[in-house]
Amino acid sequence: MRQIAALIALCAAACSGSQSADVNVSETFRPEDFVLMPCGIADAEAACALAIAGGKRVLFGTPAGIGRSLEAGDLRQLDAVMVFSLRSADLEGLDEVRNMSWRAGREAPLLVVGPEGTNTAVKALNHAFEQADALRIVDEGIPPGGYDAAILTSRELGFGNEAQVGFDTGDLMIAGRVQADGRVDYRISYAVDLVLSSCGVWLPDAESISFDFEAGLACETSDLPWPLSEHVMLFSLADG
Repeated sequence: MRQIAALIALCAAACSGSQSADVNVSETFRPEDFVLMPCGIADAEAACALAIAGGKRVLFGTPAGIGRSLEAGDLRQLDAVMVFSLRSADLEGLDEVRNMSWRAGREAPLLVVGPEGTNTAVKALNHAFEQADALRIVDEGIPPGGYDAAILTSRELGFGNEAQVGFDTGDLMIAGRVQADGRVDYRISYAVDLVLSSCGVWLPDAESISFDFEAGLACETSDLPWPLSEHVMLFSLADG
């Protein structure tokens, strides 16, 4: 039986309005925590969340305006980006993430995971910014992470009923299932399992697609609905 009420607790202390405006809230969490942070515009049709787990930062969704909604520290430390689909509403902010995270000091090429066609989209985006990258260096100097860090790399998930691993650090694993319309459901596994589905996709039933999960985030679920308006702690060693 799922213990959703016990697993999802709002961060009453670390995420309260009492935090100074100069404090990056994400820096207050421990490396062992599993936290979801809101991002993007306040629009339920634009699914967007920053997951912090096991000391890693993974962005889910890249709607337009996403870059301006993230702290420079989070952009700099991004480890991967999971796109929900190649529709414009889900992809329009990927260039912002690419360029702003590089400018913030990202130190390595950034992995983008998505459905079939992601490799082509990422290759085209990198090509489109080749000249702009060079001109930026002329005007501003090389960002702290170096020239090669500007590049996006990619990994495609094929269509099918089985979950496919898109990101795995050993303790943090993210798997995706591509639906017939090209939208992707993602499962984050770190101490607990959380499934994220973009709007327009009914949250999958755990028994029907080999996804076992304790909680879900989607338009159609009452566990956590889009858009996120508060930081959500899913796991913390501090809670015992």
